[in-house]
Amino acid sequence: MSDSESYGLIDCMFAGLPRQCGAFLLAGETNLLIDSGPSVTVDTVLRGMEARGVGPEDLDYIVLTHFHLDHAGGASVLLEKCPNARIVVDGRSAKYLADPERLISSAAKSLGEIASHYGTMLPVPGERIVPIADGFQMDLGSGRTITAYHAPGHSGGHYAFLALPDRLLYCGDSLGHYVEERDYIYPATPTPEFDLDKSIASARRLLELEPELLLFPHFGTSRDAAAVVAQFERQVRRSVELAEGIAPGEHTAEKLGALLFEDVPGLTDAEAPVIRGILDVNAAGVLHYLGRRDATTS
Repeated sequence: MSDSESYGLIDCMFAGLPRQCGAFLLAGETNLLIDSGPSVTVDTVLRGMEARGVGPEDLDYIVLTHFHLDHAGGASVLLEKCPNARIVVDGRSAKYLADPERLISSAAKSLGEIASHYGTMLPVPGERIVPIADGFQMDLGSGRTITAYHAPGHSGGHYAFLALPDRLLYCGDSLGHYVEERDYIYPATPTPEFDLDKSIASARRLLELEPELLLFPHFGTSRDAAAVVAQFERQVRRSVELAEGIAPGEHTAEKLGALLFEDVPGLTDAEAPVIRGILDVNAAGVLHYLGRRDATTS
């Protein structure tokens, strides 16, 4: 059994493809999911839970690393099927759970042709939301805890979660997408909140937590945190440098997305159009970041 399977990674089968997006199930005295996948893959997540002995009524919490649809969209649908569950989320983002229309509209514009894979989000009643801040800790029973660490850069309300005593770090998108079988990282840099300096600072902060295992919803695990953080920092800097090297008249997401796409190894024919769409979204985020940066320094 792989580390991914041992530590409860449920493959959401995002866009009908394996190993693109997942949710982590922590089962025990307290049962929780860390991230939920998008709304369109909820039935797959429920089957994964039940295969591990956790029925819908047994789920206590859905802990969100951040508020993007591929991590949080499924949570709103799961609440309808999991009557005892509550959503744990960044305090700033909590209000958007209650009224997600702004997120849905923004996502539809930024995701373009791949938007259907991300689904939607339903409004969540306030009494089923647990807002959190940096340092928030949950007691999971049997000497197990999980602590939230604010890790902005991918988004302003991004958190990673350290589970003790095993020092498992659920890193969300703070260290990018990890192609486990090729030990390759490509950063996740979407609009409107990607920030280079914050991304690097967050990655270094997470390394200081001395995790034994990194767990990526996109997709898999790594036991070499230092190498992952070093690669992430190189790659996120490279994304910005590639954008800066494009001729002024060619500053488009499609142009930068094509350059980023050339770097990704070993894609199948089925994966290629989905990953290209994701990289175009990442490219738009890098260009948006550069626009903000240049506006503040001019």
